[in-house]
Amino acid sequence: MITEFCSEIDPEVTAALVANFPTISTTTIQTLGNQSVGLTQGQISSVSPSIINSTLPTLSIVPGWNQGQANALIQSITSAGYKIDTGSSLVTLGTLIGGVPSTTISSIPPTQLLTVSQNPTFITNILSAPVILQETYVQQIVSVDQTKVVENVPDALASFIPPVLLSSPTSVNVTLINKKSWKQEQALVLFGPVASASDNTEELSESVLQGFTGSSVQTLSQQKIRQLVKACRPRAGRNKVVLKESQLTCMYNYVKEDITLNFTDLPSDLLLYYSYDKVQSVNCRSYFSALGSADFSVLSSVLNKPSVLFSNAQNCLGISGGRLSRDQVGVLGNMICTLNPSYIQNSDPLILEKLKNCGYISDTQVTAIQTLLFSGNTSYGNRSTWTLDTLNQLGSLPLYFKRDFWEIFSSTTKRTYLKSFIQVLKKQKISIVKLRKFFTEFSYNLKITGRAAAVCTIGNITEATIADPSFPFGYDSTQFAACLDITVLRDNLASITDKVVDTSFQTIILNKLNQLYPSGLSDSVVQVLGSTSRAATVSDISKWNVSTIDTLSSLMNTVNGGWTSEQSKAVIMRYLSVVNNTLGTAELNAIGSNLCSLDAGVLKTISADSLRKANSMTVSSCTADQKSALYSIANSSFSSQRSVPTTFYLLISPYLGGAPVEDIRALSALNISMDIATFKSLSPAVLPALSVGTVRDLLGVNLPDLKLFENSTEVQFWVDQQYKVDLETLNIGLIGGKDLAVSTTTTTTNTTTVTTVTNQTVAATAQGSAVVHRGSGPWFITLCVALLTITLQILP
Repeated sequence: MITEFCSEIDPEVTAALVANFPTISTTTIQTLGNQSVGLTQGQISSVSPSIINSTLPTLSIVPGWNQGQANALIQSITSAGYKIDTGSSLVTLGTLIGGVPSTTISSIPPTQLLTVSQNPTFITNILSAPVILQETYVQQIVSVDQTKVVENVPDALASFIPPVLLSSPTSVNVTLINKKSWKQEQALVLFGPVASASDNTEELSESVLQGFTGSSVQTLSQQKIRQLVKACRPRAGRNKVVLKESQLTCMYNYVKEDITLNFTDLPSDLLLYYSYDKVQSVNCRSYFSALGSADFSVLSSVLNKPSVLFSNAQNCLGISGGRLSRDQVGVLGNMICTLNPSYIQNSDPLILEKLKNCGYISDTQVTAIQTLLFSGNTSYGNRSTWTLDTLNQLGSLPLYFKRDFWEIFSSTTKRTYLKSFIQVLKKQKISIVKLRKFFTEFSYNLKITGRAAAVCTIGNITEATIADPSFPFGYDSTQFAACLDITVLRDNLASITDKVVDTSFQTIILNKLNQLYPSGLSDSVVQVLGSTSRAATVSDISKWNVSTIDTLSSLMNTVNGGWTSEQSKAVIMRYLSVVNNTLGTAELNAIGSNLCSLDAGVLKTISADSLRKANSMTVSSCTADQKSALYSIANSSFSSQRSVPTTFYLLISPYLGGAPVEDIRALSALNISMDIATFKSLSPAVLPALSVGTVRDLLGVNLPDLKLFENSTEVQFWVDQQYKVDLETLNIGLIGGKDLAVSTTTTTTNTTTVTTVTNQTVAATAQGSAVVHRGSGPWFITLCVALLTITLQILP
């Protein structure tokens, strides 16, 4: 009865209800049912483990446990004698599985874990558990039979299969692969075999299609490649195929001469790279209409594409006078996100609806949006009439608004709005940086009495306060510090850190934790710090216990924001300081790009097997020495894949920034069609040593991208080291390079004049794989003329 009644109660009411129970008994928990989620960590720890153990059937079906609660409950039942050593015992835990240490899952026989993978309720529960648990579970299943990883791993957990285990399939079951959710790095190695085996490219999932690369499709017919490109187009009822810039430019290189394809037959993002010269004036409106669905943020800034595209759109759509009509706004679509603020504030109000689709809005654009709204000439009316409904109708735009917008609304309206809006933001996985900025602007104009006082004047922070979705709205940093008791913080730490994103508040939390635990924070505390961990100093981190992979994984979760290099290094080295802790596969996956914060000497301790089974690393921020160390390990890790050059390249490409020139030259002979992003990532010491012929063979179908990116620092650097006559042989219109200058030194002896050709001219022909061997060309004519001149001058 009470469970049914309480199912509709707000979280803060639930918290207040549970807090009023003086003691927690078996009957209490059974009566509370799902409302048991209101129990604090402190209450759970104070309850007899035997009571927690006896109420496991109730607790295991309660949804919504936070990490702190789950950890406390698992600790309690295991101390009461509950053994988590079989697959069935893991299933019995239900929604509490998130509190199980990953080492416990590692100790359960893999065959039993494979059996429980058929239980849909178990899979649903583990999907809500920390990433390290999901990853550990999959690694156990994979160990049963590495030739059947696709068959054995549940569809929803397939993204945790190491890419290397997908690189050499004994057979390709397109239907099975198509059902699973893949990360792009996995799709890259799967795509070639799947595309070759597929009879119907239209049926390939967006998860598989995101693996398209020039390397993977080289052996396919032109017709099939175009079908694959077309399969990536926007379609109703399907998620968008998310592709990187180098994939899109590669696609374009394959289809740019196909006059049978309509703009709507192509991925909208591909149209960003479409040559406007190919668009007939009669079709330009159709082009911009299709382009309007593109994600303009995929474009590299060096290309300066948005301004060029808008200039073309102005000519096509008759845009003039710094204002867009309703029709023009409708056609431009997402191009609106790139526009100058003056267009935003002066255009038809429909522009506001288009701006809701933007992934990023600059400060100057926000000012323009607010100017348009404040004018009263929009469907939202005069600001004096704005209500809670107005805020809800504005969609995602309030995330970016500034304090002069928020001061229009009462504190009550804002609090009510925040309760629902914050849930929307969490579902959209808005970054901590955006959330922090939003809360700063949203809460700026708080009028709190006793602001400077060191005593709490607006109400102590209680379990009910924390459970309010709008928490900590209503507090400034002074009152937050004064009203947050350290005991309440201890008993509700996970709930608090999940909601507090303001840096000043987070610093207060850390200071209070240091008071609570003067000798240092335990693993269980550190695991639930969330984004608050980023407010820590290196000195703070030096006192943390980071002894388990669960703690390291929690700290390195990118959802909680980025680390500085110094912080990251401090965290990882705390982990490595524990006996038997190493940089294994799980650690590499947890650390990700933070790997670059470690010294090269530490990186050299990574084993080839650990790197081979890990996710591909992003090492762009690493130093030359770090990249070199990682490449050396990766080269050994993937050596067994060398027999299939394309697969070998796809696996090792993230590490090629540390490769020596001889290894890059060797790759050029393997017909891999290196993408332009990887080419630009090559070492500055390697690029100038690559001849024009080597680069032509290296890039293959992606060679035209050199022209597209010729203004990038890396391509310019390479071009400047080449001779113009060599660059001309590429026939892609590259501008720059060195002249093959012929200088003469004239010496007169009696009646004989001798003219010599400088060594520079001859030496130039020896660069890379000697230009002389490529037959006739402009350089050859120049040399012949010079030699003929010498001959004529020395003849009597």
